Amino acid sequence: MTSFDDRMLLDLETQLLVLLRRMRRNIAERAHEVEPGLAVLAYAVLDQLVRDGSGRAADLGCHLGADKGAMSRAVHQLVELDLVARTTDPEDARAQLLSLTEEGRRRMNAVAERRRGRFAERMSGWEHDEIAALVDGLTRYNRTIDPTAVGTLAEATASR
Repeated sequence: MTSFDDRMLLDLETQLLVLLRRMRRNIAERAHEVEPGLAVLAYAVLDQLVRDGSGRAADLGCHLGADKGAMSRAVHQLVELDLVARTTDPEDARAQLLSLTEEGRRRMNAVAERRRGRFAERMSGWEHDEIAALVDGLTRYNRTIDPTAVGTLAEATASR
């Protein structure tokens, strides 16, 4: 086991808080790029649907840490904007599946392309091995904090 001094832990906490604030701001900006006034949770739903293809609203809400009311409002906004379609779940007629519409996919692809371009530009001074080490370190950190943490809804529902 590694020994940490108080200064190292404080520096780590500070950098994680800076990252968290930056990520919150970036996610809000991405939501605005998709549609001005789009709720951050609605953007998170779109982002998860890009990764998964489709999913039940209840499962998405659980995976994203959102309550039923917030999810209902987010889904309503996305359906009204024609970014998400609702269909009956063939495995459970009481449940609805959410999936991206063509417009939703188009807008998310456009945002992703701009995001990757900005990210590549910002990371251009980093070596491949440095980026790989950062990815490995963040992955390890996330798994240490929550060993059940997963990236996709399919992984989350399979682990239940």
